[in-house]
Amino acid sequence: MKSKIFYTQLFGVLLIILIALIAIPIYKNRIPKELTKEVQKRLYQNKIEWVAVRAEGRDITLSGIAPTIALHNQAVKIAEQTQGIRTIHDKISPTVITPYSMNINYKDKELTFKGYMPSKESMDELFKTVAERYPTYKIIQSVDIGTGEPREWEELVLIVSLLLKELDSGIVNIIDTKVTFYGKCQTTKQENEIIQYLDEFKHIGFTIQSRIVAMDEGGQVCQKKFNDLLSKNKIEFEAGKSIVKAQNETLLQSLVDISSLCPKAKIEIIGHTDSMGNEIKNQELSQSRAKAVVAKLFQLGIPLEQMKAIGKGEHEPITDNGTEAGRRKNRRIEFRVKGY
Repeated sequence: MKSKIFYTQLFGVLLIILIALIAIPIYKNRIPKELTKEVQKRLYQNKIEWVAVRAEGRDITLSGIAPTIALHNQAVKIAEQTQGIRTIHDKISPTVITPYSMNINYKDKELTFKGYMPSKESMDELFKTVAERYPTYKIIQSVDIGTGEPREWEELVLIVSLLLKELDSGIVNIIDTKVTFYGKCQTTKQENEIIQYLDEFKHIGFTIQSRIVAMDEGGQVCQKKFNDLLSKNKIEFEAGKSIVKAQNETLLQSLVDISSLCPKAKIEIIGHTDSMGNEIKNQELSQSRAKAVVAKLFQLGIPLEQMKAIGKGEHEPITDNGTEAGRRKNRRIEFRVKGY
């Protein structure tokens, strides 16, 4: 009787072991499938469909290309909040950005960043250093993570951020390897020191455009910058009319940026025509075109009282009106800082 009970109990134990041996692998394989399904479900519910999820046991790997750092962080947070997960391996890559850019605006105790950095670590390091350099300033960040940055990007962005402190106000635009530095400072010495720092980046492929004005240089520098810009670019109008073409937007903004460097100067906007047609109508057209430019610049931020529209008609040509090329050159808008 005892022998029978023993064998019955032994059989029961063996049966339990057999069931466990069969069930454990099935359960073990089921765990990663269920975790993958649950994480993907939660991601899709939040309209995050660019993440690939792979599970090994209770460890989850996330991969894909994140459109923004905010969505990257959101995807990881959703996975972290899923029950049953032991470890999350974050292999999400940032988006390849073209063009790669950064805009930094420094004014009135406020520093605004808008653009891209190659990693969260480099972004954190940038803003840590900036906070130490500008302890009493408001730092506004609108920066995402993305790849495709030029060589030495992190160092360049950090240095121009710190150089802005030497100015009264300033703007830095970096697009790929093109750096444009606008600003006002008190002395020519400060201006030259900033340019010297920036020139260090030329040997690694960056092009530097400095549009810094020292206040001790006065309106003379402002006039030179107007002349340089308008010698390479032209404000275009619709034929025979005073309607400024939409393609002039970038040029007009550059003229506004220059004018901010000499805010107390009076600026004459002078219209010229070629000699074709009626002399009186040409005079009227040159005046109305100058007024149209003044109106556009006023919309972009130059005070109206700082500008004066003047029409010269056909009376001050800069070349022969006998050819189409000559007439095109004579049809122009000039900027003149009063006194220069």
